[in-house]
Amino acid sequence: MAIYWFTRQSHDISPAAMARAVSNNLVDKENKMQRVIDDNELIKGIFSEHLDSRDVKELTELPFGLYAYKDSSLVFWNNNKTLAACADSEAEKLVFNERGVFVQKCYRPKYLSKGEVITVLFPIVIQYPFENKYLESRFEAGNHIPMETRISANPVKGGYAVTDISGKHIFYLKFNTTSLPGWMPDTLMICLLLAALLTTIAWLQLISVNISRKRSPILGFLLTLILVIGTRVLTYKFGLPFHLRSMPIFDPRLYATSALHPSLGDLLLNSLCFLWIVAYMLANTSVISVEPARLSKHLKIVISLLCAATILICAFWFINIISSLVLDSAISFDVSHFYSISKYTLFGLLTIGIITLGCCLFIYLLNIQLSTLVTNKWVKYLLLTVLGIIMTLLSDKTRTGSMSYLMFVWFLLFIILLDVKKLTYSRDVLAPHMIFWAFFVCAFCTGVLFYFNDVKEKRTRERFAEDMTQPRRDYASEYDFDIKNISKNVENDRVIQAFIKTPNRELRRELNERFGVLYLNGQLNKYQTNIYVFDAVGRSLYNNDTASYNSLWKLVRQSIPTADSNLYFRGDAQDGHYYIASIPVYDYNHTKKVGYVFLDLAIKQATGESLYPELLQPNKTMGNENEAGYSYGIYVNRKLLTQTNDYAFPLLINGKETTPYAYYDKEGYSELWYTDASDKSKTVVVVHRTNTVLELITLFSYLFGIQVITALLIVIYRSALSYLVMPKASGKFISFTLRRRIHFSMLGIVLVSFLIIGLVTIIYFQVQYDQNNRKKLLGIIQNVERTVVQHLAQQNGLADIDAFNNATSTAAFKYFIVDLSNNQKIDINIYKASGLLDVTSQDNIYDRALLARIMRADAYYQLSQNNTSLLTQNERIGKLSYLSCYVPIRDESGNALGYINIPYFSSQKELSYQISNILVALINLYAFIFLLSGLLTVFITRWITRSFNVVIERFEKLNLSKNELVDWPYDDEIGLLIKEYNKMVKNVEENAILLAQSEREGAWREMAQQVAHEIKNPLTPMKLNIQYLQQALKNKYSNVQELTEKVADSLIEQIDNLSYIASEFSNFAKMPEARPEVIELNDLAERVVELYLNEQQVKVSARPYAEPVYVYADYSQLLRVCTNLIINAIQAMPEGRSGAVNVVIDRKDQQAIIAIEDNGAGISEDKIDKIFQPYFTTKSSGTGLGLAMTKKIIEFWKGTIWFETEAGKGTTFFISLPSIKKDDVTKPAPRVPA
Repeated sequence: MAIYWFTRQSHDISPAAMARAVSNNLVDKENKMQRVIDDNELIKGIFSEHLDSRDVKELTELPFGLYAYKDSSLVFWNNNKTLAACADSEAEKLVFNERGVFVQKCYRPKYLSKGEVITVLFPIVIQYPFENKYLESRFEAGNHIPMETRISANPVKGGYAVTDISGKHIFYLKFNTTSLPGWMPDTLMICLLLAALLTTIAWLQLISVNISRKRSPILGFLLTLILVIGTRVLTYKFGLPFHLRSMPIFDPRLYATSALHPSLGDLLLNSLCFLWIVAYMLANTSVISVEPARLSKHLKIVISLLCAATILICAFWFINIISSLVLDSAISFDVSHFYSISKYTLFGLLTIGIITLGCCLFIYLLNIQLSTLVTNKWVKYLLLTVLGIIMTLLSDKTRTGSMSYLMFVWFLLFIILLDVKKLTYSRDVLAPHMIFWAFFVCAFCTGVLFYFNDVKEKRTRERFAEDMTQPRRDYASEYDFDIKNISKNVENDRVIQAFIKTPNRELRRELNERFGVLYLNGQLNKYQTNIYVFDAVGRSLYNNDTASYNSLWKLVRQSIPTADSNLYFRGDAQDGHYYIASIPVYDYNHTKKVGYVFLDLAIKQATGESLYPELLQPNKTMGNENEAGYSYGIYVNRKLLTQTNDYAFPLLINGKETTPYAYYDKEGYSELWYTDASDKSKTVVVVHRTNTVLELITLFSYLFGIQVITALLIVIYRSALSYLVMPKASGKFISFTLRRRIHFSMLGIVLVSFLIIGLVTIIYFQVQYDQNNRKKLLGIIQNVERTVVQHLAQQNGLADIDAFNNATSTAAFKYFIVDLSNNQKIDINIYKASGLLDVTSQDNIYDRALLARIMRADAYYQLSQNNTSLLTQNERIGKLSYLSCYVPIRDESGNALGYINIPYFSSQKELSYQISNILVALINLYAFIFLLSGLLTVFITRWITRSFNVVIERFEKLNLSKNELVDWPYDDEIGLLIKEYNKMVKNVEENAILLAQSEREGAWREMAQQVAHEIKNPLTPMKLNIQYLQQALKNKYSNVQELTEKVADSLIEQIDNLSYIASEFSNFAKMPEARPEVIELNDLAERVVELYLNEQQVKVSARPYAEPVYVYADYSQLLRVCTNLIINAIQAMPEGRSGAVNVVIDRKDQQAIIAIEDNGAGISEDKIDKIFQPYFTTKSSGTGLGLAMTKKIIEFWKGTIWFETEAGKGTTFFISLPSIKKDDVTKPAPRVPA
């Protein structure tokens, strides 16, 4: 499936396929337009202005621009993204404009009147003057088509034709071979490939596990190691299973430290490989185990030192990896601000979780080995302490700082806790002590991440403070200032020339308005501009302050020239006035200078988001001030010069050491005081809001959640793999007892309630936020409407449409709208009654062709046709969604003269910010509730299930002779259970007598039948021999003597057989008296093997466990069991095969395992279910009681026995017995035989 999908997708990115995709996209749009043209009533309604809301909605949702002209006048349009002129010809043509590339087509259906025409722009390429997270240039046919592709109306060599609905070649695409897209899998393809990869890994893992269990653990481990390394080499070298390097997570700009970890994706894969190897070692091998008894004293010391050093290296490597991931990456781990969390944050946390799990398991394995080498715990702790102190002193403090010491303390505590018996590792991940380990490890990781987050934040703040002390040159905006064109226009501006010739205060006021309207637009709106005008001799002409002509020229001479000859950058500015422009003014003939204009530009400190939205900022120029949430104040000579508005900075600073960096905590805020060494008169105070408890809880919540998810995935994978390897013995890793069902139910309720409440809260907040914004906009637009109407009334602009158009077309009205926009901190658009844009406070949006200078079609329809008095709706520019509010401006008769529009660009960003705060609060709250409920459910489930202990104790003591009734005073569900139990006890006692009698009779009957059958078999040949001998004697054969001896031998053999049968039945009927003792299974296996050293046909060998394995049982009975199984294996060996029998000792989950493997003929399927039945045998002789007796012995000692077989390849019998410690005083009691 994955190969098929790859083949299909790889064809889609070929040049021919991309050209075909563009053609198909164009044809699809033409088909949709043809359906619109075929709708006569709809088209006629467009020109007669008789459309209803459904028609307008249908037309505005078309994926192309439709423009209806009547007598060359625009009467309808369906979007305001771009505007098409009235087409002269019906021929299709290629159109290039500011918004991209379009195919223009003119439609003149026969049913339209003369002069009525529809022009359509089918978009081919959507292009923006710059790109950011809201604006993305692209081909309409697909984002995979490179923007470097050249589009030509004429055929080009190597080009691919794009055809329209009629098959005509419209234009040609010439692809740049260096920019052709690489194959990138989509989500479905990634899922298919990952599924195939996981299946392959599982298959190879099964092979390794089988090799490890049936042949050699070291061989299985080496195969796994080769598999892991080989897989990583393929991903490093070739990027398999797909082109990994083209995926964003493998981008080195995101994270890269070395050739081993060149990206976050590589670190994640390396972490998974490390965890895979460690988990395999833990589950399937004893490869790291070293027998201390076989080592010399010096070698034992060397290995102990190496083992301890490896443990410490692993611990410090863990710290360095987290340090590198946080400090050396572009990933934000500040999870207390939800809007700063990205998918890479989650990938990073997942990587940390996997590394943590792998390191903990690896340290656990090494600690086991170290404990076998250094049996004295205190000596082991002393050894680790000394080595740890040495490594801590030698570690790189510039990166880890005090975290090295914290790491060392945590590490010692971790080792000590590992040696606590009750905290021993268990494969049951839901066991209480395993949950404790999850809490313990996550708490430490939280502390480590919090520490390095704090280090990274302080470094960022220090760089920010350094930037604040440096000249803030805005290279990107310098070009957008367009001072060159402004200078050219100012030089020949007749109004300025007239003012300089005859200056007066009223003309100066109008001149300021003229500058604001005509020249100070676009990126200059970001600056507070002071305008200075001087005549030819340097005399000030009604300037607002006392800056002289000479002082301004001095500033120009001290400044740095820019690419624009009239614009200068003030690198040493300490007051925020970073740019100054000097523009000469000439006379009417342009022969001599009559004056000078200076523009002094200072950064506005309290600029609203609605005035300068992120929409207008390219990616490379987006400010970083608000990204980190910093407030700052700049001091010159210890006096406050400038500041942000969201923190109370002191006017004067005294008495604080500010060289080079000084940090102070103040009521939930952290202040950085920085003084530049090169300019000690300038001090920057950068403030960051802190909430340590919130951040710690949030970090812990995320890490704990990721650890839980990782553990569950591992359990699912391990369970599936174990089932495939050993389906009958795998068991369940999670035992869903009543307590756990109650536990999971309560936690599930908490989790589900969190999801439901969180979803409902967010939806409710979105609705409330939208309503509040609409109310806010309503208040703002009503205030703006009153102000605008009042202004127009003073200018007599409300008399009729002509008066309105005349009043709004003046520079004074433009200045009035811009000033009103600045005061209200919002953008204002004024549209004419025809829907065309008249005046705007944000020309940049329209100058850069982000929108056409025309109202949205649906809004215009609601206001002009439906006479709506107020309209608030969601609109979109690129990917930016925002609220927009409209009101009409009416004359005294109620006729619409124009329309006021207020777009609220920052609404979506504020909504995201507010929702992030809500999510953080909910996550923290429910994380606390989840943890609290997890603890409470332990006590609640114990309290609930405590009542069952009485019943459980009685059930454990239940037998067929004497039983006690239970007295329960409460009338509840447990009372009903106990009542039924008491009834059952009485019935058991009554039926026990009858059952015993029936069993005795049945047993004697079965025994008699079997004895009769077994005795009858040898009696028949005995009778025949005697009869033959009688006949020989009667006939006086010559060989009577010889015949007599043969018959005698035969009778003796049959009598011996009868004696053997009697002994076997006697042994089966009565077990010998048990003599239990502590048995070391490795020794037992060696003794068993010694019995068969002289066996010629079959080689019997033992594979002991790395550590002593003890059980409590009868030594002679276990020896008898093993010899019986080995004899069966030897007898089942086919002729001509080199036989091998292995006795394997293992230990899993407090169970000792004895496995007896052979490479014999195996057991056929029809005999599998009968193997342990008494009297069943696969041999030609014997009673069939051997395996039945074996099973009886094992079950007597509370064990189990089972087998796995494969026809023609061999059989493995498994014996599982409770494992004990050698010095354990509580031995498992054997079962009492019935």
